[in-house]
Amino acid sequence: MRLAIILACAALCLGKAAVAQRIVVVTSGDSAPYRQALSAIEKLGVPVQALHVGSDGDNTRLTAALAGAHDTAIVTLGTAAGAFGLRQSTGRPMVNCMMIGNDDASASGKTVPRLVPIDAQLASLKRLLPNARNVGIVFDPAQNERRAADIAAALHAAGYVPMLEPVAGPKALPSALARLGNRIDVLLALPDTTVFAREHTRAILLFSFRHRIPVVGPTEGWVTTGALYAVDWDYADLGRYCGALALRELGGNKVAVPAPPRTRVVANAHSAQQLQVKWDAEILRSMDKVYE
Repeated sequence: MRLAIILACAALCLGKAAVAQRIVVVTSGDSAPYRQALSAIEKLGVPVQALHVGSDGDNTRLTAALAGAHDTAIVTLGTAAGAFGLRQSTGRPMVNCMMIGNDDASASGKTVPRLVPIDAQLASLKRLLPNARNVGIVFDPAQNERRAADIAAALHAAGYVPMLEPVAGPKALPSALARLGNRIDVLLALPDTTVFAREHTRAILLFSFRHRIPVVGPTEGWVTTGALYAVDWDYADLGRYCGALALRELGGNKVAVPAPPRTRVVANAHSAQQLQVKWDAEILRSMDKVYE
């Protein structure tokens, strides 16, 4: 009888040990950054289930998958997926990756912002625009008020003069840019769905070229359309980081924190010429990609 009990307990313990960790990845879309991040998560050596936030608002299947997930960590990619994930009370480890405007992010999940840390931004700003002093920041206070203030403080500490212009809605953008006018040397963009939405690209870049004020873009995509440069994530490495962070929480934080994700510096050579920004060969070689 005792042997049977021991064997039963052993079987139960082995059964629990055999339950594999897995990751449910919730994405906001099918763009290249999401695909690159997802691909890296799939290489972490655990089963991965990828789901998309429904554009029609019907997330019944997604909600069911999260509710039924055991020994599972959740990684959301993008703001829409993160907002959905934060509404779910799963009680499971969650990492919200590539969030935009998360000043009020829920404490139920760790957040990895879409914005590259200001330290990396400052290092590139000093190297690529050494004569810049007055830095303009145009932002939606509903999304980025605290972040804009933190960046302004970091800029001030580094010897810059930050000039903040809050933009409460799209109609306020032209007047905000006009107020900055020739008072700034560079416009530092924050990922912001109000100010730096796709439909405002032309207006912001027109301001840049008319006033010869470089725009430090929020993403590599902005560089392809005319921003001078951007410090953007290596999205594959960002996926690796977010996935590893989620697995670490799932395992009770018993392993070391994963190495921070790498960043990439990309620039637009044509915009540099138009803005009369001159970079030597050494600086150009140090960049990850230069668009001609």
